[in-house]
Amino acid sequence: MAQPTDPLADELWAHLRRTQPHFALHAGEPVTQLPRGTHEEAVDAAALGRRLLAGLDRLPGSAAGTSTAAVVRELAGQLAGADEDYWWSFPVAPYQTFTWTVFGQQVFRPFTFATGDDVKRYLSLVNDFTRTVKAARTKLAGQADRGIGLPRPALPGFLSTVRTQRGAAAEFLRPAESRLADLDAAARGELVDGVDRLIVDELLPAFDRVLTYLDGPGARRAVDGVGLGQYPGGAEAYRRLVRQYATYEIDPADVHELGLAQVERLTAQLAEIRREAGFDGDETAYRAVLEADPRFHAPDAEHVAATYRRHIAAIEPRLDQWFRVRPRAAFGVQRLDPELEAGMTFGYYEPPIATNPVGRYRFNGSGLADRAQISAAALIFHELVPGHHFHLARQAEDATLHPLQAQGAAEFFGAYTEGWAEYAASLGFEMGLYTDPWDRYGACLHQRFVAQRLVVDTGLNLLGWPEDKARAYLASMTMESPAQVASEVLRYGTDLPAQSLSYRLGSEKFWQLRRTAERALGSRFDVRDFHEVVLGCGTLPLTAVERNVDSYLNG
Repeated sequence: MAQPTDPLADELWAHLRRTQPHFALHAGEPVTQLPRGTHEEAVDAAALGRRLLAGLDRLPGSAAGTSTAAVVRELAGQLAGADEDYWWSFPVAPYQTFTWTVFGQQVFRPFTFATGDDVKRYLSLVNDFTRTVKAARTKLAGQADRGIGLPRPALPGFLSTVRTQRGAAAEFLRPAESRLADLDAAARGELVDGVDRLIVDELLPAFDRVLTYLDGPGARRAVDGVGLGQYPGGAEAYRRLVRQYATYEIDPADVHELGLAQVERLTAQLAEIRREAGFDGDETAYRAVLEADPRFHAPDAEHVAATYRRHIAAIEPRLDQWFRVRPRAAFGVQRLDPELEAGMTFGYYEPPIATNPVGRYRFNGSGLADRAQISAAALIFHELVPGHHFHLARQAEDATLHPLQAQGAAEFFGAYTEGWAEYAASLGFEMGLYTDPWDRYGACLHQRFVAQRLVVDTGLNLLGWPEDKARAYLASMTMESPAQVASEVLRYGTDLPAQSLSYRLGSEKFWQLRRTAERALGSRFDVRDFHEVVLGCGTLPLTAVERNVDSYLNG
């Protein structure tokens, strides 16, 4: 049945499908344009956000309180600030250019050619990609003019990323001859000549202008630190980002203190596990023992995959005791494409789509000599089951949800998406999946790694921490290699400020709501019912999840 919020949700969902190709693909629609990364696009998005907020304010009270309205209001609020927030992300950072790689994987490589219209659409998309690279150069200069100079510690990574993207794009934009068999000779010639012209005359020079800027004016105007707080207006921009990722009000200073307290608690838990194991040395000595143990270092990527599959096999028989509904889509693990591994610390969950109907954890199989596997159980429970797959695949299958919720909202509500996954991984303790002391130690290490993000992210972006202080603190909290530590610090301070907070802030909110439900219901509490309350409505801002739990307890 139609709801008063549907026209607003429809308009927002149409905007997402039109401007972000992966949403169109998930909806089974052809991609007709790519985002160009210009300030003009951000201005248009902000105007849409303000118009949607005004539309929500005109709805009757009953409609304004629905889950769909909560999603529209939160997303519209984010859009409404897009023009101002535009300047606070560096377009050539590894996590920002990840979308360029996704264009290659999801748009260009699978593109099928049957008619001349397909050729014209493909050439238009190549032109859009070229304009995106051009816009990156324009944005970098505009940032410098506003006092947002490039962070010098990140420059080598920016340069490496752009060079890699330059080579990859020139390859994936040229379709293989085998894909052109259905085109007549004229259309095939138009496509091949058109792509070559755009690459040689437009795209490669655009990449080169970005590289020249990074090496020249960008380097000369670079600043020595990392973090938003070093720039004029940066502290306030960071506060907005914290609210955006948390989807509820919380002061960044309180986030920092929460992180310190949780790190202290988890450090004590790790010490207790070491004592139970009969080890009387400190954590540094124990880490050396673990790092030297071949059980925690996979010799190759297939061994990594086999470890994940072993943990999946352990949890599968227990899932029905904790969840009333499972996703219909199958799930599994697969290594990342090589061009992605250098710029990503771990990996990501790839939800099922029509052309690839299996939800997968795409893991980083490189650098295994320096990549400890002791937290593999917690990681796969977070990334796959009962974490991202039980959330994202299930809601995509729910025909009662507006597609804005089923397919769109998860990308924007990190505290729900990543918070649920962290909460799901922590269920392993009560599900009896961490009875092995090694897995238990690894799970606590994983939790502390996520908790330290509250400390380091706020330290870098609000409290003026230098990069070396952040690296030293993070290194003391993890078994990751120095290279991985450096990658994480730059992720917090230059690539995605505040995004990493969503993991722990979200999981804390889920646990807070669960403890509230347990106290209120006592012996009547059923964890499967609680999980239905927080999962059954799809992705929501956490303020709306809290309202739903209150209704469940008082209904």
